[in-house]
Amino acid sequence: MIEAPFWHPAGASAFLLDWDGVLAETSLDFGPIRDRYFGGRRIPLLEAAETLPEAERRAFYRDVEALELEGARRASLIPGADELLRWLCEGEIPWAVVSRNFSGAVEEAASRVGIALPQVTLTRDQGPVKPDPKALWEAAKKLGADPSDCVFVGDFLYDLIGARRAGMRAVLVQRVEPSWLDWVDVAYPALTDLVDSLLESEPLVPWEYRDLVNERGRRWLERAWPLSIALAASDPSPGQHALEVAALGVGRLVVSPEARLSPVQWRAFPFCDRVWMGENLAVTLRHLLSQRYPLVSVVEGEVPEEGDDGGFPMERALR
Repeated sequence: MIEAPFWHPAGASAFLLDWDGVLAETSLDFGPIRDRYFGGRRIPLLEAAETLPEAERRAFYRDVEALELEGARRASLIPGADELLRWLCEGEIPWAVVSRNFSGAVEEAASRVGIALPQVTLTRDQGPVKPDPKALWEAAKKLGADPSDCVFVGDFLYDLIGARRAGMRAVLVQRVEPSWLDWVDVAYPALTDLVDSLLESEPLVPWEYRDLVNERGRRWLERAWPLSIALAASDPSPGQHALEVAALGVGRLVVSPEARLSPVQWRAFPFCDRVWMGENLAVTLRHLLSQRYPLVSVVEGEVPEEGDDGGFPMERALR
């Protein structure tokens, strides 16, 4: 079992999979549609279509569906897809398909390549599409999994953006575009490489600690993670100090159970929504840190009157 602060897709509670390019290859070329409706501009087509006049929008969707069906009828199985689905089945790991395609094309391609679609299969017919996180949240909810425990596997930038927005781990397969790597937890040149990695399950550095490990080394994170840092109720900037400590790789923050976020503390933390003023400080910090450092724990406990000064003595100790 891999323990925090390290991570691996094999430890996820649920897998969300893109369809086209991850399980089935349909080789869709949207170039002609992009030229016809948007002058060749590289823009998100489905989102941009909502700005078209109604008659033109209907024609756009007819053309897109025809293209998707054409691709579905010549679909082929991505190498490694059978092995991935077998691994999920044997491990009793719930999985879903989340696609920007329309349902008819996904069903046709699934029939062609011999994949039985999971009960949770969401296409654009069911509502918002990636990279809108609502699509991923809905899939996680139907699978009974917390988004933070989910992995999204995709082959395109929208998959990665959607995963990051939804608070999920992002795995890129089949197309390792250098400009996309800032979005991912891990990238595999081929789906078969992901399958091999699932069998080996070697600990990986999570996305949020990549820069820290690149700068200071893996050993730094290993030594910092077990530490606990106390934040005093009188700390004028507990939010900022919590982020600084978490950024250094500390895995546990201790806050007094009586501490609440004061107006002064709120003003010192400009990215904190005003609804958190007066709330329990531990609950507030737990919520805020979950957005950037989801593995960090914030617990209530006894805190020295002066508390810690933001983790800097810890930093000196680990040099």
